[in-house]
Amino acid sequence: MAACLTAGALASCFSQREATAPIEGVCSFPVEEGVPGSTLVVIRGFAFGPGEVRVRAGQRVTWINCDTDAHTSTANAGAWASPLLAPGDAFTQVFGAPGEFPYHCEPHPFMTGRVIVE
Repeated sequence: MAACLTAGALASCFSQREATAPIEGVCSFPVEEGVPGSTLVVIRGFAFGPGEVRVRAGQRVTWINCDTDAHTSTANAGAWASPLLAPGDAFTQVFGAPGEFPYHCEPHPFMTGRVIVE
């Protein structure tokens, strides 16, 4: 009886939502100096994911282009501007001071994101 109650209690902990479809394709890039320890933002499907990241002052954010088109990570206020990132390329930015930093993709300005530095 106890085994049945435990199994029943366990089953009730799981979500009733259905699984989402897996992301198509593989994204790989060389792990260069500065990338380990970074917060990662993946560019895929003409979007930044996650769209908002929080880091502490002095930490790094690395954008990885896993899309089929070239993109940038460009701060709206000019704090940084990556080069045009070809598929598989990455760009790392160090955030030294607290603040909110909205950014976009230069060739696709509808692609937006935000880095919050605490």
